[in-house]
Amino acid sequence: MSSLEAIGAEHIRVTYTKVFGQVRLGRPGLDGEEDRAHLAGTLRGQLQLLLEDLEGRAGGFHGEIRATADHVATRAREALAVEEAAVARDPEQLHDMAVLARSLLELCRLPRLPAPATQTPVLRCLP
Repeated sequence: MSSLEAIGAEHIRVTYTKVFGQVRLGRPGLDGEEDRAHLAGTLRGQLQLLLEDLEGRAGGFHGEIRATADHVATRAREALAVEEAAVARDPEQLHDMAVLARSLLELCRLPRLPAPATQTPVLRCLP
């Protein structure tokens, strides 16, 4: 079972929607300290599992997709380095973690592609 299957894509979407408060823009409308603490823990777990899944797929990414995956993975690791209690107190941190989880989810859902050819084909002229 992959990390993606263990979490469930729908659960990630539900968490993301909860942080963003349905259609609200800007700061999320979260229901108090306990709710924020729960979301911080949920997002942390999702990021950890999605990072594992992405690292298992990274060899199948090339070019811009690879650069994007590397960037999102780096940002996710930075977010995981922040103390969970500090994340729970800061709606911006929750927002960032939710965006990173959705980004990792979409990267993990991309198909693996074969490596691009490293040699330029040689064109030969016929006599």
